[in-house]
Amino acid sequence: LRSNVSLFGNIFAARCSWDHWTADLNARDVRHARKAISRMQCSGGNPCTNCSRRDSSCKYPAKSTAVVKINSANQRTIHNGSFVCSVIPREPIFNDGSNILNIFLTKFVQENSFTGCSSTWFLDIQAHFASSAAVHHAISALSALYASREEGSNRVRNQKAALRAYQTAVKTVRKTIDAEDPNIEQPLLSSTFLLGLFELMYDPTGEGWIQHTMYGTSKILQHLGPDAFRSGLGLNFFHQMRMFEVSRSLIFSESSFLVEAPWRDLMKGTSTDNMSDHPIESLLALMLRCSDHCFRALRYLDPLDTSALSHEEMQQLRAFAVEGFDLRLELCEVQATLSALDDPAKDDRTIIAKIYLAATSIFLSGVYDYRSVWLKHIEAVPTLPQTMIEEHLSTILDLTESAMARTNLSTLLFLYPLRVACSRVWTLNERDRLRSMLGTIKKSFAVAHVFITEVEELWITPVSDRYD
Repeated sequence: LRSNVSLFGNIFAARCSWDHWTADLNARDVRHARKAISRMQCSGGNPCTNCSRRDSSCKYPAKSTAVVKINSANQRTIHNGSFVCSVIPREPIFNDGSNILNIFLTKFVQENSFTGCSSTWFLDIQAHFASSAAVHHAISALSALYASREEGSNRVRNQKAALRAYQTAVKTVRKTIDAEDPNIEQPLLSSTFLLGLFELMYDPTGEGWIQHTMYGTSKILQHLGPDAFRSGLGLNFFHQMRMFEVSRSLIFSESSFLVEAPWRDLMKGTSTDNMSDHPIESLLALMLRCSDHCFRALRYLDPLDTSALSHEEMQQLRAFAVEGFDLRLELCEVQATLSALDDPAKDDRTIIAKIYLAATSIFLSGVYDYRSVWLKHIEAVPTLPQTMIEEHLSTILDLTESAMARTNLSTLLFLYPLRVACSRVWTLNERDRLRSMLGTIKKSFAVAHVFITEVEELWITPVSDRYD
């Protein structure tokens, strides 16, 4: 555990500098990053227009013999002709613990439901806020970053406060892990999850979140084992975290540790009153199996010479197809159950379940649509006809637009289904709707940037190049 989590800590080394994010961008974005940085430089004048607009202090190259001392204790507003320049305080916008927690609970939590039903995890975590330094600083980082995006706020000052709190939280986590006898318990797990949320809001590449998830939250979760999440705060946390893990595995077509027997049993045997007896429970488990199925099928196909398949290889491909049909049948059963629910529009769980069902139905078809070997060599595969794909696309587009407009479901929940939809739309109207929804997500979570970039490239790629 220590070696794995130490690896995830390496991504934080540059978080204390303002230009660190250029190193996180992938190669095709570096040019745009440099342009963005150039626009952030001082433009001349006193104060310059760029720095005034950003409410920041101008920074000019220092003369070789000059020494400038600033006494921050004597802050004042300087009046000089037509402009007013306020010296920025060095202290964060808030240093009161109750105010930090208030912003987190009344702003971030109220606008970001990750389960579609009332959950007490974000409320329960108040106890950790008072007792765990890592949780305290992680929540401080989230709250300051959230505050920096509100109208009328001091954006630069709050972002600096957010990065300072983030850095402190990371150091606290690493200190705990590197201890001779590390105390790996629920507060540490919660802090890595919160730091992952910070990365989703702040990092446009998504790499920081993946590192937190794979080498932080995921490893600690597996270290603690399923028994730590069967009741109380542990169970509430698990319900939050699994939504992210399910989406992550599908977005990257990877298998998840949640498909292992002990974790499958946990998902079957633990449900709160709010989560019990709803089709989304069986759907989430089914989504994990679809992702695992995709991962295993593609891993088997990659090294094959599909022009000269052996009898054993053909048999294995047929076995995958049969498994795919079993998954398709189970998806149809969940769809029938969802259709029978009373007034589903009033239940956020049903809305997200219908969106996820539509996306996963298309996802499963894509396992076989994009590889010609299936259609050439296998008699029957679990693909969907175009008419059904279009029906699922309409479900994703219509319900996601509605959910974004009238529910407090976190927009993060829609990244997976929207990415699936992007691969199947053809009309300009559909693409514009998807651009708008991804743009809405980007306003709160910078990670949407990498999805938007990828999708725009996909849409200019010839259809023939998308298939193998």
